[in-house]
Amino acid sequence: MEPPELDRVMDRIRSKFPVEVVPLKIGDHILQILQLCNFEDYVARLIECEGKSSREIPYWAKIWEAGFVLARFVGRQPVALGRTILEIGAGLGVVGLYAGLCGHRVVLSDVDEDALLFARAHVLMNQVPNVVVKKLDWNDPNPGETYDMIVGSEVVYDRDTYPALVNFLHKTLAPGGMIYLAKNLELPANRFFVELTRCFEFKQTICKVRNEGEVQEIALYAVRPKQGVSVGPGQA
Repeated sequence: MEPPELDRVMDRIRSKFPVEVVPLKIGDHILQILQLCNFEDYVARLIECEGKSSREIPYWAKIWEAGFVLARFVGRQPVALGRTILEIGAGLGVVGLYAGLCGHRVVLSDVDEDALLFARAHVLMNQVPNVVVKKLDWNDPNPGETYDMIVGSEVVYDRDTYPALVNFLHKTLAPGGMIYLAKNLELPANRFFVELTRCFEFKQTICKVRNEGEVQEIALYAVRPKQGVSVGPGQA
């Protein structure tokens, strides 16, 4: 008998990563999430023993504070019939999973195959059939569908991706749609916002979160197209 899909996905993950399942409480829901065992030690070994560059380190496998802020925000939004929320750079998919448990229809997207594998495992583990996983590349000239809401946390850490990301948002946001991004305020990303304002405008809200006794400031951005700027397929 063929093993269930979750067993197959977990076998693939465990063949590559030391993982454990941990409960993650957000709002009124508890998510079951795979975490790399001793993440910091794991990353240090990759750098020291395998000579991995910073771009090869699986930072997507860490739960960042910005993800909590964005998840709670999206989860509080009213569920709209026929609307699908796209999470970009989803990594573990915490934001989209929580939104799915709150009743939203969600697409978790990433370009990293391992991140997509973890996201698929989480959809199955948490039994959220209204959440699907999809590989999306910001450099794809024809990304396909458009979405009324696009969300992403800690997706502006790589300067080289800024033009591609803004173009991707321009092509995949449906007319009248909104984008919500969250990041640690300490992360410099001025060049991203210069690029973003070519065709979008945004408002910033600062949220303070406490993590292990330290207070961190998380910026939440509400982004919409500038007046007179068209978005959707075929837009450059």
